[in-house]
Amino acid sequence: MDFGNVCVTFEFQRFLENFSTHAKVPIERVKRALFGKKSYSNLFAGFERGELSPVQFFHVLTGMLDCRSRIDYETFAHFWIDVFLKENEDLDALLHRLPQKKFLLSNTNKIAYGRYIAECSIVRRHFHSEDDRILSYRVGALKPDMQIYHHALARAGITSRETLFIDDIAENIVAWETLGGHGIVYNAHAHSTELENHMEQLGLFD
Repeated sequence: MDFGNVCVTFEFQRFLENFSTHAKVPIERVKRALFGKKSYSNLFAGFERGELSPVQFFHVLTGMLDCRSRIDYETFAHFWIDVFLKENEDLDALLHRLPQKKFLLSNTNKIAYGRYIAECSIVRRHFHSEDDRILSYRVGALKPDMQIYHHALARAGITSRETLFIDDIAENIVAWETLGGHGIVYNAHAHSTELENHMEQLGLFD
């Protein structure tokens, strides 16, 4: 199961606006540095794959944007995790009804995990140990790369046909389904009724 906009709602625009205002960098320059023309710039992808430490990422990004003297690391880190809004109570209730083993499979980084994700109630309740949490910065691969999916299957010790993967990005689900797994595109900003119906159709509840 994915984390962002599945287990917890988030809006990355909050980081862009806060960073842009504080560091006095046009928001479009910040967006280009982090995303380019793709979902991740090379810099951001490297951070999410664990190739750069949080401090290294901060220094490279602020160096690129020529704003290092206008923002310190702690302020940057605060803005970075301020994108998370609310834990998904509807999903939490559904997960309590599922007897199956659950795993978190998330594109994320050390700042987000250490300062927010690891402490979330929904994570601590349903993905109990570090072995239940497959994170891109630890694996060195990003969804929808097959490497992270194969790692998840190996960690779970099951075949893809025995799995259900829930993610808010259709591209990630399509890649999962090419391995033979079941997948549901779901966004936490929406009501969970449709997700519950899918789960019932798959016979997941006792």
